[in-house]
Amino acid sequence: MRTTLLTLVAVASARTAALQLGLPKRPRVGRRAAASGEAAELKGLNREFLSIALPAVVQFAAEPVARLVDTAYMGRLGATALGGAGAAVSAQYALGKLSNDPLLRTSISLVAAEGDANDSSIAAALCLALVVGAVQGLGVMLLAPRLLQAFGVASTSPMASHALWYLRTAALGAPTATVWLVANGVFRGLGDTATPLKWALAFTAMNAILDPLFIFPLGLGAAGAAAGTALSQTLALYPLLRALSKRTGAGSVANLLKCDRRKLIEQLGNYGKAGTLVLVRTLGKISAYSVCAREAAKLGAVSSAAHAVCFALGVATTQLCEAAAVATQTLLAREFYAEKATNLKRSHRILRLGLATGLGCSSLLATGTYLNRHNVVAGLTTDPKVRAACLAVFPLVMLCQALKGLAYPVNGLLMGALDWSAASVTMWASNIACLLVLARPTPSSLDKLWRGFAALFIVQCGAGLLRVASRTGPWTRLRRPSSASTA
Repeated sequence: MRTTLLTLVAVASARTAALQLGLPKRPRVGRRAAASGEAAELKGLNREFLSIALPAVVQFAAEPVARLVDTAYMGRLGATALGGAGAAVSAQYALGKLSNDPLLRTSISLVAAEGDANDSSIAAALCLALVVGAVQGLGVMLLAPRLLQAFGVASTSPMASHALWYLRTAALGAPTATVWLVANGVFRGLGDTATPLKWALAFTAMNAILDPLFIFPLGLGAAGAAAGTALSQTLALYPLLRALSKRTGAGSVANLLKCDRRKLIEQLGNYGKAGTLVLVRTLGKISAYSVCAREAAKLGAVSSAAHAVCFALGVATTQLCEAAAVATQTLLAREFYAEKATNLKRSHRILRLGLATGLGCSSLLATGTYLNRHNVVAGLTTDPKVRAACLAVFPLVMLCQALKGLAYPVNGLLMGALDWSAASVTMWASNIACLLVLARPTPSSLDKLWRGFAALFIVQCGAGLLRVASRTGPWTRLRRPSSASTA
């Protein structure tokens, strides 16, 4: 509103000056042409946003669908197997976020800021991802029993063997998973979500075929789900890297991964500067998830299994809404710091598009899932006790689903504006809100855990939006009158 008023004042002043000097009035047709040109530009931005977001919706469906496939098949093994695997998935999720999120988030913004395919930067990012994934996998293999104890699964628990085998099998796929994420991040930074789309679909299809093969005929049980997912992703990774090598002109995957030591050290420093704050943010994020998973495991096999099902439905499936965050972050990183009035208007447009798309998508997803809740839960577990436990907290789970969908584009705004410190503070504030709910002197239950999740997402969305509305830090650019930059 302030920008609009300043613009009107500037136009009125110019008009008055023109009359005083005897200059002709600006033709109305000129104003109409300018307005028409601006409208066409905004429509073009809408199309660009959708060209990134729509393929990403399907692409992001790969991971949550794979997780739901795992949950559905493991649900046939009983509450003990599903509960143990659920605790292992929570540990894997936390460790993956801790090590992979900084790489993914910084790769999107840094590649987008460069604006073109920089071979050496991409090679450094992929090599760094491979090293991080290898270290992560080795660490999980060696420390799996201790990790599971930290997540509430004691060595004497009937869930322990299922959880241990699942976690160690999943660790074999850690290098592949890390490189997969960063390769996708590079494509997103380049504004290309269509290329990784077909390989994400191939990954999902192979996972749906291999999971039951490993779980039932080969008799691997819960670990078979992890094996099917790891192998499917590995088979889909090579053609994805091949496509990236063609995009960058490297010619082959081997050339794509060639990285000189100097550039790797330089990129490690760049990732370190931005990645440290993203790491701090991620620590805040996984702290709440980890505490909730541990408390669910302490409640027993039924509650742990129900938590695994609800987490897959209420949190993991909202990764579909991350498509809005990717489009928001990619376009905002390009437009936000451009010294043009049109780019400022485009930044405002990107902000509104991201928030509306994320909230709309998550609300529709939550409403549809809730209306079909009995069939959805029945498709994921055959245990009547687990089904009853899931349905008891389903309204809270769906509330979290809607809020999480909004949280993605809010985070995309902060990342796109390179507002790393605010992203970290926002995440820690939401983490503290969740832990305060869990610390209340009431008996532990799934209802209490999901109230904590709801508090986390409410504060995460609210604090992020307040940061943007405050127009402080990098957001001072939103206070700049558009007329000041018109030239």
